[in-house]
Amino acid sequence: MPTPSLALLATLTALPAAARPFPPATVVVAPVAVSLPLVEMPGDPLRLYVRVDDPALGERIFFVDTAFSRTTCDDDFVASLGIEPARTCARSRGELGTVRLQKARLPDFSLGEHQIVELTCAVRDLDSTSSILSAPGPKTAGVLGADLLGHFVVGIDPGAGTLTLTDPALDPVEDGPGVAPLRLENRRGPRLRLPVLVDGQETWPLLDTGATRTQLDATRLGLPFVAEREGVDRGTGPAREEARTFRFHEAASVIVAGQEAGPLRVLDRPRARGVPGLLGQDVLGRYALRIDATHGWVEVSPVAEEE
Repeated sequence: MPTPSLALLATLTALPAAARPFPPATVVVAPVAVSLPLVEMPGDPLRLYVRVDDPALGERIFFVDTAFSRTTCDDDFVASLGIEPARTCARSRGELGTVRLQKARLPDFSLGEHQIVELTCAVRDLDSTSSILSAPGPKTAGVLGADLLGHFVVGIDPGAGTLTLTDPALDPVEDGPGVAPLRLENRRGPRLRLPVLVDGQETWPLLDTGATRTQLDATRLGLPFVAEREGVDRGTGPAREEARTFRFHEAASVIVAGQEAGPLRVLDRPRARGVPGLLGQDVLGRYALRIDATHGWVEVSPVAEEE
């Protein structure tokens, strides 16, 4: 029987079963690596979208977000399956406030050979309450979040254009060059933090494939201020957009698992709820990643250049 991940154990033990509006799914992990194609969405080139083709769900596009605690479904996607979502008292807390959630149990489906059984997803209107952009073509059906991704070693290879899901018991990430440890957010998870050296100072932001730009507590880190501009922030909240002032700081050196990613212009984000920021796709997207929540390691390697 596969070893439960640290993130999964945190999810299971946070509340008694009767009190959990989103009970954990049963994930039958196949003894093979499953590669799913990444899809570039118009207007959102840095972030990760994956195509899932399954008889029960049809051909769908899902957003891949390691900092989304719960796998979430768009309300239109759930309606297209003929499922009536149920009310809950749960809320999703994001950058711009909180959003009330419904829930729906999806039909059993597969990610390649991996079987997902009795998944209860959070349901909300992603178009109006998240940063996921509407675009011509297939609408995003939902978000593959940390609760589901934590069952696998998640391989993200921008060069090959694939998301690979592997059994952690068969191909674990082990300590070594190009590997960094992972911690659970606030020791509970299921989101993951990793160490980053910023101008020689260690900080532990969230590993966030859903963020376009890295955001750190730049003032506390003492990073030089370089610019300020007015703009629109997009994220989870009752309204997906909010006017705000963006303050940018410059980091001369940003080192992730021994890989130099600087210099980097960092968006200032004061420390909140014990987390000193997030590492986004402006850094993560430069590398091939293997994220192993079960054993608590992430491997970071340069993207192989096309021949």
